[in-house]
Amino acid sequence: MKTLKHISVAFLIILISGLSPYYLKPNNPIMMIFLFLIVGFFIFNLIIRKSLSFKSYFTSRYNLYTTKVRSEKSYDISKKLMFEKIIEVINHSDFKLVETDENKFEILEILKITFKSWGENLYINFETKGNETIMKFCSSTLFQMYSWGKNEKNYDELLNEIESSLII
Repeated sequence: MKTLKHISVAFLIILISGLSPYYLKPNNPIMMIFLFLIVGFFIFNLIIRKSLSFKSYFTSRYNLYTTKVRSEKSYDISKKLMFEKIIEVINHSDFKLVETDENKFEILEILKITFKSWGENLYINFETKGNETIMKFCSSTLFQMYSWGKNEKNYDELLNEIESSLII
């Protein structure tokens, strides 16, 4: 599946770069409308990305314009204490805390636009199973079909930050 994704992304890049000069002329209104729709959709994603209300939109498996990585990790710490500890870790890291929901134990953090990415949204929520707290993590790219390893790197960096903060 990953190989097919690599091939399709490469094909789309070649196709778009080859056809853009030919079709992007003021006398072709259909292509101009298509271009404005894509730009409008991109701006829409930039505007709504900083709200937990749109978590289901960015993490949906049907959203083809985002790449997602989901992981779970269990801890022997209470959900409330783990929630507070993660917020503390985020505040001392490169991640930017955007929104928290203390009732649902949900956190939204973002990463800025870089050369490799249009930015990522990181969603963290907590569940209790027995005596363990399960941290559910989802890193979602913003408006790109391939993450170039950024989602996995975000998860690894967050886990390293958490582990180092839990050492006494």
